[in-house]
Amino acid sequence: MNICLVHITEMPEGFHDIWFSMVEHSFKKVLRPDTKVKLKPIKRGLKGDNVLDFDNPYFALMDKREIIEAFIEADKEGFDAGAVHCFGDPGIKEARSVVGMPIFGPAECAMHLACLLGQRFAIIGTNMVGQRAQIEDQVREQGLEGRLIPNGIRFDKEPFAKAFEKWIGNPQLAADSVAEVARECVADGADVIVIGCAGTSLFCSMAGFNQITIDGQVVPIIDSVMAAVKTAEMAVDIKKGVGLPIPSRTRNYVLPSKEDWARVRNNFGLPA
Repeated sequence: MNICLVHITEMPEGFHDIWFSMVEHSFKKVLRPDTKVKLKPIKRGLKGDNVLDFDNPYFALMDKREIIEAFIEADKEGFDAGAVHCFGDPGIKEARSVVGMPIFGPAECAMHLACLLGQRFAIIGTNMVGQRAQIEDQVREQGLEGRLIPNGIRFDKEPFAKAFEKWIGNPQLAADSVAEVARECVADGADVIVIGCAGTSLFCSMAGFNQITIDGQVVPIIDSVMAAVKTAEMAVDIKKGVGLPIPSRTRNYVLPSKEDWARVRNNFGLPA
């Protein structure tokens, strides 16, 4: 099985293998040996040199288009499934309407997994402007407001841009940061903690941090990228095993005809 993990920025030449060696800590222990994951950066778009770009709606929209194009390319290349390496799940809904393979986002998968593991959950996101509104929208879209603890979207104490520089050299610092906020969430009723960032997830997995024990309570800490990639693997098994349509091809998610595909793509100057 081959799964495509779309990276949401361009990637400098020579950095791909280094970054993937870090990213794969999120999922390599939970996938079967015959499941292969390929990291596919977008061909053009945001470069990741200013994380605040992702909080600008226009910049994010332009980047999302390139993420969708990466999924379209992966589908043509014959990948069995895909996921995106970002808790914002950019491009997932749109790409689902035009590609045949199952694709998943970390947020949707991690939140629903949290609901299977406990009654109430909390999300610990990155300390960036605009993140609260984005995550609130994602929780609402999944219909999970009632499963989130009061004030259930919380953040690292330190701004993400500053914290990232420290974490990349010492992933344990990321785990310690999440643990600090997780204790507060558990005290307020959370049974499960969702890490609301793909980058924070990989650092926590590199540090081996996937649970926290508080007064005898053992609380799961979910790496959201792990949840997405493992869900992708499961979806392919189910689809191939019993032919279940994944996703449901109803209403807006019926795949367009070849004629409509070519017509609309040509309108925007894109190859059909």
